[in-house]
Amino acid sequence: MHPQQVLFAFFALLAGCGPRFDHVAERTLPTSPLAASPTCGGYLVWNHEPVRDVFLVINGSGALSNAFVHPTFEDLLADHPAAYATFDKPGIHAPFGDPAAVRRDPRQLEPYTLGHGVTCAIESLRWAREQLGPAARLHVRGHSEGSLIALYAYDQLLREDPALASGIETVVLSGLALEPFGEILTRQLATLPDGDELQQALEACDWDVLMARLGISCAYVDDATARPSGRVMFERFASHMSVARFYVFHGTSDWNTPVAPMRDLEAWNTREGHLRLQFHYYEGDHTGSDEARAEVSRLLHAIVSER
Repeated sequence: MHPQQVLFAFFALLAGCGPRFDHVAERTLPTSPLAASPTCGGYLVWNHEPVRDVFLVINGSGALSNAFVHPTFEDLLADHPAAYATFDKPGIHAPFGDPAAVRRDPRQLEPYTLGHGVTCAIESLRWAREQLGPAARLHVRGHSEGSLIALYAYDQLLREDPALASGIETVVLSGLALEPFGEILTRQLATLPDGDELQQALEACDWDVLMARLGISCAYVDDATARPSGRVMFERFASHMSVARFYVFHGTSDWNTPVAPMRDLEAWNTREGHLRLQFHYYEGDHTGSDEARAEVSRLLHAIVSER
């Protein structure tokens, strides 16, 4: 696994030369009202109009570009009036459809935190509503770091913008971390052959090393460590009487985010959570499997076919 994907890896490898789309829009998404704050590069693509479903797709960590449509969505966009929204982190940009041509500015990426990702996700949803109209149903698809961003964004919307939150009908997650971030980081650094070196880089906030090896900064770690765990977020959703449907895919051999906390969450929800929460386990690790990707694709088609 690439060092930048140690903490949170992509569910699948980046797409190569994918299909062309009738509509491709880009927008700079703010992370704060302050002019000097980092910005994300937003992408919104669709074929058929009027668009009836919008999927916000949030991938894993690292410094790769998300300027492509994930293969699990290609047939969906070809056959249905659905739109695909995603964004790149600050300092990362590529021509849409050619993520390998990514350009990076490490100085802009260094301040990036999960909090910035949450704001960019929320702004992506607002932009989609502005561009495509309020009638389109909203869905969120997150993997790994993207799954956490999806949870935090939904929680913030429930508290601050319930009207937009009510438009989110479905949340599809994979590689979801349920343990506190600090515990995950400590365990993984203790397991890696160069974990001591990376720990020293974190203590010194050596951005050159952290950028090359992890793709996250000290600011990112401080922000993530201070946040509630993924498990706590589901408990909050239960107290909010959340109406979104959650579908969680998790590998039984996932080293990055172990499966045991997921099974505990499933047992808790059965006893007392009462969330609309379905669990799908597959034989594989954090990067997914062909079977899991096929199952996700079938689920996506079923979601847009519902009326």
